[in-house]
Amino acid sequence: MGLRSLLSRLVSSGGSLASQTVRGGIWLGLTNGGVRALQLVMLVILARLLSPEEFGLMGIALLVIAGLTRFSQLGLDEALIQRSEAVVDDYFGTVWVLQLLRGLLIAGIAVVAAPFIAEFFREDPGKVVPLIYLIALGPIARGLQNPAIVYFQKDLQFHKQFGLVVARTGTRVVVSIGYAVFVAETAYALAVGYVAGYTAQLVVSYLVADRLFRPSFEMGKARELVSYGKWLMGAGMLSYLYGEGDDVLVGRWLGTQALGYYQLAYRLSNAPATEVAQTISQVVMPAYSKIQDDIPAVRNGFRRTLRLSTLVSFPLGVGIIVVAEPFVATFLGSQWAPMVVPMQVLTVYGILRSVRTPAAPLFKALGRPDLMTKLQVVTLVTLAITVYPLVVVLDYGLTGAAIAVVLSGAAYLPPAVYLVRRLIDERVRTLVLVPAYPAVASVVMGAVAYAAQETVIAELGSQPVGFVVGVVVGAVVYPAVLYVLEWQFEFGLNDLLRQFRQGI
Repeated sequence: MGLRSLLSRLVSSGGSLASQTVRGGIWLGLTNGGVRALQLVMLVILARLLSPEEFGLMGIALLVIAGLTRFSQLGLDEALIQRSEAVVDDYFGTVWVLQLLRGLLIAGIAVVAAPFIAEFFREDPGKVVPLIYLIALGPIARGLQNPAIVYFQKDLQFHKQFGLVVARTGTRVVVSIGYAVFVAETAYALAVGYVAGYTAQLVVSYLVADRLFRPSFEMGKARELVSYGKWLMGAGMLSYLYGEGDDVLVGRWLGTQALGYYQLAYRLSNAPATEVAQTISQVVMPAYSKIQDDIPAVRNGFRRTLRLSTLVSFPLGVGIIVVAEPFVATFLGSQWAPMVVPMQVLTVYGILRSVRTPAAPLFKALGRPDLMTKLQVVTLVTLAITVYPLVVVLDYGLTGAAIAVVLSGAAYLPPAVYLVRRLIDERVRTLVLVPAYPAVASVVMGAVAYAAQETVIAELGSQPVGFVVGVVVGAVVYPAVLYVLEWQFEFGLNDLLRQFRQGI
């Protein structure tokens, strides 16, 4: 069997590389799932200890760092992953220097801009500025980490990434909760944990990566890498304006407390979509890159990726909408009640994200990262047009901001479908039908779970019991409906499960 034939099976069926991809996906899914669970525990505990205003203060500081990070995104890892050669060690010295310079630049600008940021958000500089100074250490730690960890993605060795990610998240969770419990119930609990997490990741990156390098700088290699990453930088800029622009406007127009509500609502509502997006992007892009010249294989892999993404994200998203109110009442407390409706609306955006998620790694692997940037323009324009009327003119507040985000997410889909269709010669009918089955199953599940949950709450007057009933009923109904749909229409579930078992 020739190499191309073997590789073409990577994202379709069979073959050792197919098994490697599935195993890598399982490891990454378990890693990211564990990380998300730890973060959820941290958020629930800290939401009980800290006020929404403290979350909002940390939110302001993170908006600064996130903005500078996105606006300086060089796409170095993506450029190395996309390269066809298996060994990219010669680039590590240059990558390390570029990473460090970028981290120092981000930190320096953040420190200088801190007083102006406090003024922009009409917040006490004594509360915001020190927080920004503290978390500015995070980008420096990230810039110092070992660039050889890129092989974990390039070679689909995600079991090695497990220690790296767990070290960062575990340290962040322990330090943040410990600070809040034993030192002070302030935003510094979040900030200290943030820096500690990236410091732990820095140390572990040199322990788990088995490649040595010397810091160096070669202009030719730098130009080569940045040339690929320039479109990712553009996409990063637009992604920030689109992804965090609503946060900035909420903080500016509605205040720090409202920002705390809004950011926590987003993180909880979009956790499944974020999880799926990260896992798919890290696993699928290197897989596509290996077979980028075999369009039929890429097309087959894209279908499987879209099916998997929607099968997982749709029921989780609908489930969040159903149980949002009893969840907030049970785990976060009454002080967080204003975030329930925005959280439900933002979950719709998370569901839309799961549909568009498979497109981004496809664009990058096929050497067209510029398409991501162009699609971000569409979403940004939609958000810019709708957010002010919904939030201020119509006075919908946090819910208005959430609706604007949903509208901008919906605007992304039609041009994305068109571009995917052209790149891999896919049929529109297939792109519609693949997510249709999990959508139907999720709606049925949501209706049944909601009816059961509300009946229990009405009869017993217990939000916690209602929450448990809603989750259990949804977990039973969804796979049952999927089984019926597969039995009647054979939409590809059995094929996906068969590949999963072969990969294991």
